[in-house]
Amino acid sequence: MKKLFSLFITSALMLCTTVLYAQVVVQGVVVDSNNDQPLIGANVVVKGTTIGSSTGLDGSFQFSVSKAELNSSPMLEITYLGYIDLEIPITNDLIESEKIDVEALLESSDIALSEIEVTSSYGIDRKTPTTISNVSTEYINDYAGTQELPELMKMTPGVYATKEGGGVGDGRVYIRGFAQENIAVLINGIPVNDMENGRVYWSNWSGLGDVTAAMQVQRGLGASKLAINSIGGTINIITKSTDAKRGGSYLQQYSNYGQFKETFAYNTGRLNRDWAVSVLYSRTDGDGYVDGTYVHANTYFLSVAKEFSSKHSMVFTAVGSPQKHGQRDQYLTPEDNWRYGVKHNKDWGYYTKDGERQVWNMRNNYYHKPHIALNDYLTLSDKTTLNTSIYASYGKGGGSGPLGSYDGIYFEGANKRDIDGLIPWDKIAAGNAGISSKTILRNSVNNHSWYGILANLNHNIDQNWALSFGLDARTYKGEHFREVRDLMGGNDWQEAFKYAVDGDGGRSKTRTVDPNSTALWFVKTPATNRIAYDNDGKNTYAGLFGQVEYNDDKISAFLSSTVSSTTYKRIDRYNYIGVSNGGTAIESEGVNIIGYTAKGGINYNMSPKSNVYLNLGTFSRPPFFNFVFTNYQNVVVDPLKNEKANSMEIGYAFISRNVKLKANYYVTEWIDKSLLSGRIPAPGGGQTRAAVSGQNALHKGLELEFQAKVGRDLSLGAMVTIGDYKWKNNVKAELRSDLDQSITTVDVYADGLYVGNHPMNQFGALMKWQISNVFDFGAQWLFNDKLYADYDVFDRDDPSAAGEQVYRMNSNGITDARLGASFKLFGLDSYLQVQVYNLFDNFHWARGTDTSAENGWTVGGVNYGTDGVGDNPFTRDGRALKEGFPGWGRTANISYKLWF
Repeated sequence: MKKLFSLFITSALMLCTTVLYAQVVVQGVVVDSNNDQPLIGANVVVKGTTIGSSTGLDGSFQFSVSKAELNSSPMLEITYLGYIDLEIPITNDLIESEKIDVEALLESSDIALSEIEVTSSYGIDRKTPTTISNVSTEYINDYAGTQELPELMKMTPGVYATKEGGGVGDGRVYIRGFAQENIAVLINGIPVNDMENGRVYWSNWSGLGDVTAAMQVQRGLGASKLAINSIGGTINIITKSTDAKRGGSYLQQYSNYGQFKETFAYNTGRLNRDWAVSVLYSRTDGDGYVDGTYVHANTYFLSVAKEFSSKHSMVFTAVGSPQKHGQRDQYLTPEDNWRYGVKHNKDWGYYTKDGERQVWNMRNNYYHKPHIALNDYLTLSDKTTLNTSIYASYGKGGGSGPLGSYDGIYFEGANKRDIDGLIPWDKIAAGNAGISSKTILRNSVNNHSWYGILANLNHNIDQNWALSFGLDARTYKGEHFREVRDLMGGNDWQEAFKYAVDGDGGRSKTRTVDPNSTALWFVKTPATNRIAYDNDGKNTYAGLFGQVEYNDDKISAFLSSTVSSTTYKRIDRYNYIGVSNGGTAIESEGVNIIGYTAKGGINYNMSPKSNVYLNLGTFSRPPFFNFVFTNYQNVVVDPLKNEKANSMEIGYAFISRNVKLKANYYVTEWIDKSLLSGRIPAPGGGQTRAAVSGQNALHKGLELEFQAKVGRDLSLGAMVTIGDYKWKNNVKAELRSDLDQSITTVDVYADGLYVGNHPMNQFGALMKWQISNVFDFGAQWLFNDKLYADYDVFDRDDPSAAGEQVYRMNSNGITDARLGASFKLFGLDSYLQVQVYNLFDNFHWARGTDTSAENGWTVGGVNYGTDGVGDNPFTRDGRALKEGFPGWGRTANISYKLWF
């Protein structure tokens, strides 16, 4: 009897324990409510507890919880950065079941963000049949620090980012071997590449990383409906819209080389009558890493949103970054680097002015380019929407440099440098004293005004088919001239009208420093005080686009086409004195050029985890303004040829909860590429620019991208790029002397040469480890291989050396690391972070030009070109590194951020 009673008690206790600790599996997926895109890393917990999980790479989650704990707190809480928190109640019936399935649709906290993503043709995994990589806001926060926006894309396959000369905002980005002139940059769907030369000056957008809500790199022709410069790819940047959540933040950061930044941001949240306002201000000051460089920059951002109804909203956005910074314009030779180090800058020296010895950089950039946009989002019916953006941008500023008899080629020569390789400004000023200056600092000014409209009408025919039509129209006027920046001790500057076709035409030759030089706020030097050149470039662009899409559970496909008209006109007030004064016509004829694109793609979802896609496209773009009018004259180049590209890409993706793998292969054919060099020595003396047209290239490669979640606290990633980029023909270059305007034509034997300044092979790995609730650690490693220098036009005119490959720079592996800590300060969320870039201080050349080995440099007393030295870092296979920009050494940044 006693044994029976004991057995009964044991069984009862076991039964109670089973009831008390009975487990329920909670599983599901968290997606964006607008586009069904999975949200990676969203937190799903039982409210009031720490029981839960974060979503995986496909947006899914799963965890177990006891029935007792669910009965105590029957509510799931789902949170994700940039989205409105969601609470889902759990009913008693669900608690009693063994499994609870949840589909959570989170809404963005940014008002109208989803509409902006539609306008921007933001790609979606398993739907958009193009190769896309997203740069998350988490990654931007982890690695931004003192890095520029292009560098935050460097772990994307096929992307190469450099700091160029090292001035703040002077970085460049390459995709699949194409320079940024052939990469489209969109901000909220609006193209921002310069309308004259296709470039993007990142210093104009120095605070853009502070206001970026999402960034996506679309490699190849991409998904955008617009006729844009996307031969290499498209960088799609979505700025923060107006945040529906109330609150703000303050950030301070310091670099180890003397740069300081602070940022203040505040969101009002949704106010009465559905208004909301977001503002941001940041200030960056201090020294640069490169000798003689500095930065003084401010960034402002304003976003005002109004929801008139569930079918109509408007967002006004203004962003700008007035800034001044020192630059390094000149390449370093291996000798310069050996003698002075990677920080050396040949563009500066000390100057005694007003009794004070000052750092004096001849290369200074100053610019202010506010960008203003009004976006209107209108739902016309259940099937039709109209999104319209009206925008304007005004640029004011330029860059400085030397002018005069001391100039030479940027002050080269032993007698033009002191023992430290610096410019002896006091010597120059002494030579100018009491007379008209022989050498001055000048500004090259580039002001512009830019207006545009972008309209997109979307109509869903049924649940599978959709149509889009739109208009992209822009008008642009760029004003270009030079002015005296500093007389360097002289009385005035005598303008010789050296390049003017009509000579001085009776114009005064005396010039002085104008009080408006270097101003950032829309005042400018009058025409009577300008030097060297004074001209305007006008560009009127109108494009129509259309797209048809099909989508079901298995297949998504699109076919799109654009046609565009570009009209160029040039006005020159310097070269020509005007017909009314007996001179030549000031205004050129109008040049109208038609361009087009056609592309299509199809994606097939083989399973819930695997998909394949294919896309094809062709592209015809008018030559840039500088290739229509060369050598500062109103003469139109004849014949004019559009640059053309044909592209094919095939890809595969596998996405599960813990693993994401993407692989693709591409081929891009580039036809009739035009190239224009900077000023270089001309045959017979003087200077010139080499104009090359008709260059063809073939770019092809394989790209891999991998992500994995190991448990809840560890994330891993990797990427591989195997590329092959080659010039495919020999061309002719035209050289016009600035002494007598004579034209020399030279043969350039470029067939088979590798395209320079982009590593063809790249291997990368990264990880992030959430060590505890307080600390997290991250690291990334990027290895660049097969990085070739650019060829020099003058060094490729010998047919006997045809096919001699360009210099291959040494491979390099760069490691970055960071450590962060989350904590409460005075009850407010805070975050402290330390970032170290190039952790192991690896020396490397980031880009350069090559020369023949016999012209190799003497380094440390040894001539590597002629002294028979064997293996060395400066010559290889009969070629030598002529000059280039070295990459930065080790740098560090510490930051503190507070949310309120």
